[in-house]
Amino acid sequence: MAKRNKPKAPPKPEKKPDKLSGINIQVNEWGQIVRDVEVDDINDFLNKNVPDKKFSEE
Repeated sequence: MAKRNKPKAPPKPEKKPDKLSGINIQVNEWGQIVRDVEVDDINDFLNKNVPDKKFSEE
């Protein structure tokens, strides 16, 4: 007899860190990314808070 799989619960939305609470990023009707923060500021934040997979030894 085959087992019945229970439906999976939808993934919980991740909480934004406090540093990201004021950032607004959207895609307009032409597919362009519209943001209220400069790209350099976003890159600085990512460099400080996200480890780079290229440099890990895994």
